[in-house]
Amino acid sequence: MSISLTSSTFANAWYNLSASTNNNKFTFIENGVTYNTEIPDGNYNILELIQKLKTIMESANSGAVTYTFSYDEITNRVKIISNSANITTLKFSFNNSPRRMIGFNNEDINLNSFTAIYSNRSVDITDTQNSIYVRVPNLSNQKIIESSTGQYSNILAHIPVLYSRNSFFTYEPNVPFEMELSSRTINSIDIAITYQNENIDVNFGNADWEINLKIDFYNKPESKPREIKLHKDMISKFDIYKKTQMDKNRRIEELKNLKKLKQN
Repeated sequence: MSISLTSSTFANAWYNLSASTNNNKFTFIENGVTYNTEIPDGNYNILELIQKLKTIMESANSGAVTYTFSYDEITNRVKIISNSANITTLKFSFNNSPRRMIGFNNEDINLNSFTAIYSNRSVDITDTQNSIYVRVPNLSNQKIIESSTGQYSNILAHIPVLYSRNSFFTYEPNVPFEMELSSRTINSIDIAITYQNENIDVNFGNADWEINLKIDFYNKPESKPREIKLHKDMISKFDIYKKTQMDKNRRIEELKNLKKLKQN
């Protein structure tokens, strides 16, 4: 028995920045003062996000230092500079920051009015969540191992998502992946839609989605017991060997007798 996903429709309504995806905190140190800020959950494009970061930083420090964020679409990089000679440290080493979304590695960055900083990696406004996974957690598959966990996979479909917020998209594979099931009966089918991390569910914001599944049943061929003839085969081969040796000995004796006759 096997199960496959033949088609699906989803609303691209989830937030690319939120508390549930653990990327909504922004910490920076300015003039020795640490500011721990929080970015409102939402589905941002890059221009909206850098504007939101500027607003949050200048609101936190009451406008003591102003910041300029700019985005270069050609290079897919962000530039940040301040109007102060004092160093500002952006705590991108914290795992709950949106650093990937504005193109920075997992390390703290310093800037001031003399030293602008530029993204040291490509901007990824999806924060690596550019695919969703349809899973069937309660069905057993013991043939495919998921590389990220090292455990048997419950992934029915891996669906890439082009960033186009507030729209619907469909997935109709030409050749659907067919998951062979180890169980012979199905009482229920649980569906989970997650990111690559199975523990993070996609939050559709109560938007509707639809999937179509196909279940195939296969007749298991009957296995016939194999007749073991090893003992009989050994006896038969020994009889053949014995007869061959007897014929050989007989011919040897005949040759000996013939030789004696010639000598006489």
